[in-house]
Amino acid sequence: MGAVEGLLGAIRVVDPELVVEEPSGRATLATGRRRSLLAVARGRMRLRGTDLGPGDALLLQDGGTVPVVTEGPTTVVVARFALQGAAPRLLALPDEVLAPADSEFCRLLIERVADQVPAGSPDSASDVVSARLLDWLVVETVRDVLVARGSGEVADAGVARALAAVHADPAGSWTVAILADHAGVGRAAFARRFTDVVGTSPLAYVREHRLALAEHALLTEPDVTVAAVARRVGYANPFSFSTAFRRHRGLAPSEVRAS
Repeated sequence: MGAVEGLLGAIRVVDPELVVEEPSGRATLATGRRRSLLAVARGRMRLRGTDLGPGDALLLQDGGTVPVVTEGPTTVVVARFALQGAAPRLLALPDEVLAPADSEFCRLLIERVADQVPAGSPDSASDVVSARLLDWLVVETVRDVLVARGSGEVADAGVARALAAVHADPAGSWTVAILADHAGVGRAAFARRFTDVVGTSPLAYVREHRLALAEHALLTEPDVTVAAVARRVGYANPFSFSTAFRRHRGLAPSEVRAS
């Protein structure tokens, strides 16, 4: 697994809220105090100097509200969400990022939410499929940012070696001491440097990376048993895996698979 893919493996969109708005002329869109993604379903819109047309989407940092200027009848899907990741400092993003042009995830998300939620309705799309499409679109967008700026390369060579080891063998019996050996430094110094560079502790990163890989497998590999997924990500039995998964994801593995 490459460095970028390893970092992306822990990104998760959580608590998504997706609504449909029809701004007219000079208007504002409420993005909330969380991250947001604005996707144009029809019409044209200018936002912070960026022109957006049908199928275009912009990923924004926390904003509250953003001013927009529209041309003609315009419909916008507004997604508000929190973004979790096991490497917050490595995944720092610009204030706004264009989603990949002609993204299939973006097209499907627009179609699904626009069909479900009337424009201006206080209701929001909160079904699993819409949440997954948003999750994949955000990951696709972040991947472009990381590749473009070379964020797969970690400046601290020792931390980079430890990350590469975890990405290559997520089921390994990782301890801080073993990871420090990969980094070539003492345990205390490694733990401090890892947290400074990555933004979380070494073992928290290992846990989050494992659970993200497990969640992906549960959603995309229906023929693989929960026990096999547990072994793949380093849990000795499915019971300890299920307990850890429920504690950190809020759902049992079987509930995720059923969705």
